[in-house]
Amino acid sequence: MYDPEPTTRSTKPSKRPPGGGGFAHDLVGVATSRIAVKAAQFLSGLLVARLLGPEGRGLIAALSVPAQIAVNISEMGIRQSTAFHLGRGLYPAERLVPTLLSLAVMASAAAMLLSFGWFELAGVAADDWGLRLLAVAAIPFSLVASYASGVFLGRQRIAAFRRASWRPALINLLLVALLGWGFRLGVKGVLVASVAGSAAGAAYALWLLHRDTPLRLGFDRGLAAALQSKGVSYAAAMVVLLLNYRIMILLLTRLGSLREVGLYAQAIVIAELIWEVPSVLGSLVLSRGVNAQDERAFSAKLLALTRFSFLASLLIAGGLAIVAKYLFPLLYGARFADSAEICLLLLPGIAAFIVFKLLNTDLAGRGKPWAAMVVMIPVLVLNVALGLWLIPRSGAAGAAIASSLGYVVATVGYVVLYARVTGIRMREIVLPQSGDWVLARRAMDAILPRRLRGK
Repeated sequence: MYDPEPTTRSTKPSKRPPGGGGFAHDLVGVATSRIAVKAAQFLSGLLVARLLGPEGRGLIAALSVPAQIAVNISEMGIRQSTAFHLGRGLYPAERLVPTLLSLAVMASAAAMLLSFGWFELAGVAADDWGLRLLAVAAIPFSLVASYASGVFLGRQRIAAFRRASWRPALINLLLVALLGWGFRLGVKGVLVASVAGSAAGAAYALWLLHRDTPLRLGFDRGLAAALQSKGVSYAAAMVVLLLNYRIMILLLTRLGSLREVGLYAQAIVIAELIWEVPSVLGSLVLSRGVNAQDERAFSAKLLALTRFSFLASLLIAGGLAIVAKYLFPLLYGARFADSAEICLLLLPGIAAFIVFKLLNTDLAGRGKPWAAMVVMIPVLVLNVALGLWLIPRSGAAGAAIASSLGYVVATVGYVVLYARVTGIRMREIVLPQSGDWVLARRAMDAILPRRLRGK
């Protein structure tokens, strides 16, 4: 499942658990794990595209994206809220875990009902309830793993969180190869692989939890209310963001064909690789500033990272633009050649949106997740309006144009909002500063092994 932002940033110096590694060491480990997860997901997507073609790939997207959105709606920001309450010592894990497990059951039921409702409305797999059931079967496992990760993060068990994150992706890859490719089970094989990967991730997360606290169902109404109250603003921001990311898949499912859904879904897989720039570099470059009590100092470091990442994203987007028409047929086969044009149309917005993602990390960490909604709710309305107009005329290419324009508008709007909220002048946000290189060098010195720094 998609791992949305924002996450909670502590404003107090963290206390590490006994035997824990250094903060930079944990960050490098999390970044390495993320790369492993993305590599496994990329290879799984490659196999699925080769095996199923655009229509089959489109059916997978039409089934999985609504379930993904339903999970994030039903989750209600409990993962972030759990990390906050545990990290601040407001509740012990022994009291939290029983209520979390009960909330996972209730959230799973809500997410499955939402998914089935959309399938009926959009007519997805209308003649095959087996596919629909497989599409939602992973929901409970995803929610259990998500809630457990909130406990790991709140207790500073980064290593446990890291170990739990890559296993589902690896198992999914192996089973896609075995069931989808080896036994030729098609869409059903791919969905079974997804369910198995999610189940393995949930089982491992529960095993880790069991080592620290007894696993049992229970429900503390006051505790549940506290978790939901803190999590609701983060949940709303995440849902709005995810809808903006995937609204074109939903619109294409209703207004286009499964082939167009498949072509678009495969194009965004490549285009969104650019977003790994802030996801990976961000944790590394900001390793010394992420827990700073001085918000202005943290913002200065984040803005330097933003400018570096935006430059890197432009270079990567330019490279993708050059090779796209060769890359898609080479990776996914000639049936996906048309995805290259869709990817090109997405690249300007995807590259620009890196600025939004990084600036939003700062404001969300200050306890202002509402800032994303101020910008993204109007942009979501714009995306829907553009999609309804362009998709009937241009299909998947129209969806790409609408999405890219939405990302650019969101980025410009958020830069203006960020300047107003923080009091930082816009020219300080967008223009290179004299201390950027020095700041980046110091941050990398804090992370690179001493033997490499000496070279």
